[in-house]
Amino acid sequence: MRPRDEEPPREADTIDAAAEAELEQSLRQVEAGGIPLSAERRLRELAGASPGGGSFTSDLSVSGWALCHRLGLRPLSQVMGSSIYQVGYQGANWGMTMGSGVLTELDTISEAWNEVRRRALNRLELEAKHAGADAVVGVEVRTGAHDWAAGAIEYVVVGTAVRREGAQPSEQPVMTELSVADYANLARAGIEPAGIVAWTSVFFVASPEAEMMGGLGGRMLFNENREIPSYTQGIYAAREQTMQRLNWQAQQLGASGIVGVRIGHTAQRQEVGSANRSRGGLVVTFDAIGTAVREATEIQQNPPKTTVDLSI
Repeated sequence: MRPRDEEPPREADTIDAAAEAELEQSLRQVEAGGIPLSAERRLRELAGASPGGGSFTSDLSVSGWALCHRLGLRPLSQVMGSSIYQVGYQGANWGMTMGSGVLTELDTISEAWNEVRRRALNRLELEAKHAGADAVVGVEVRTGAHDWAAGAIEYVVVGTAVRREGAQPSEQPVMTELSVADYANLARAGIEPAGIVAWTSVFFVASPEAEMMGGLGGRMLFNENREIPSYTQGIYAAREQTMQRLNWQAQQLGASGIVGVRIGHTAQRQEVGSANRSRGGLVVTFDAIGTAVREATEIQQNPPKTTVDLSI
C-alpha cells in the first residue's frame, strides 16, 4: 500500500518525464547522425496517409507541382538535412614548395566542410526515407557561419520528397539538385539520377614576396602589371582535387556523367599557423556539387508519324 504522506504522481509530472526522455533519445539519435524523434513521427504519418488524405508542404513552384501530377509523381513533403559543425585546429603543416612559395592543403578545414555536408545529406536522405519517398528533387544548399558559434559552419539542404505512382518506398531515396522539369527530361531520355556528388578543397598559398622582387637592388615591383603564379597555381590545385573527388564519387555510384555542376570558390588573405610558425598568404576554397546520372534503359525514340497532305 502507498504511504499516506506520499502523493500519487501528477499527470503533468508524467508528461514532463516523457518529454525529457524523448529529448534525450532525440539527442542520442542526432549525435549518431540521425534526426529527432518528432521529425520521424511527422514524416511517418505523412508516409502512411492515403493519397489526398493529408496535406503536404514543398518548395515546388506551381508549374513544378502541376508537372509532378502529369508525370505521376506524388509530392510527399518538404525534407531537410542540417548540421552545425565545429572546425578543429589547423596546424602549420607546410607542404610542397614552389620556388620560394609554399602550397599546402588545409586538410582540417577541408575535412570539416566535407563532413558537415555528408551529415546534412544523410539526414535529408533519412527524412525522405521516413516519408516513404523514392526520390528528392530540387535540392538546394545553404551554408553560413554565426557569431553565436565561433569557428563553426552550418550546412543546410532542403528539397521535396516525391514518390512515383505505384512505386514502393525506397531504402535509399535518390537525391538530386535537378528541378522537376529536368528530372522529367532525363526520364524521357532513358536516363536516371544516381545521386548528389560534392566536394570541397581548401588550400593555402604562402605570400610570394620573392616572386615580386626584381630590378636593381631587389626592388619590390608591386606597381607592375603581372601575374602572381603561385596564387594561380593554388586555385588550380584546389580545383583539380575537387573535380577528381567528384569523378570518383560518380564512379562509385555507377554513373556515366555528372550534370548541373555548380562551382564556387573564394580566395582571401589570412595568417595560418601558430604564433611562432605563422605565415601570411592566400586561402583558396574550391567547392563543386552536381547530380550524377546513368542510363536507366535504352533510349526509346518515338517513330516519325506519316502525314498525308489531303489538300492536293
